[in-house]
Amino acid sequence: MAKEIKVGDVINPAEVGQRGFDPKELFNAIRNLRTVWCWGAQAWTIHKDMFLRFKSNGYLHKGRVYITLGWDDTFTIIYTTVRGKVVDIQEGIYVDVLVEAIDRKVETK
Repeated sequence: MAKEIKVGDVINPAEVGQRGFDPKELFNAIRNLRTVWCWGAQAWTIHKDMFLRFKSNGYLHKGRVYITLGWDDTFTIIYTTVRGKVVDIQEGIYVDVLVEAIDRKVETK
């Protein structure tokens, strides 16, 4: 991430992400998965090729979820309240387990 973000910080979207990627490609790959829609995912946003964000209304997490790509080709997932306070961060997530990792935090234990 451009600036180290920690749990408890209020997120500044301009400081999210390490490197550019194509969030639209990721969005197109996951948007129609049944699991994703169980999260109550809405208000999808692609921000300057740096992150994909959506609002979640899941069983365990109600707020925003930011998905960014790191220099090591793994994803960082940042969970915030609707007002932007960081409540959890997952780092080092590979693309093949991305949806499963988010599902564990948003919908299931």
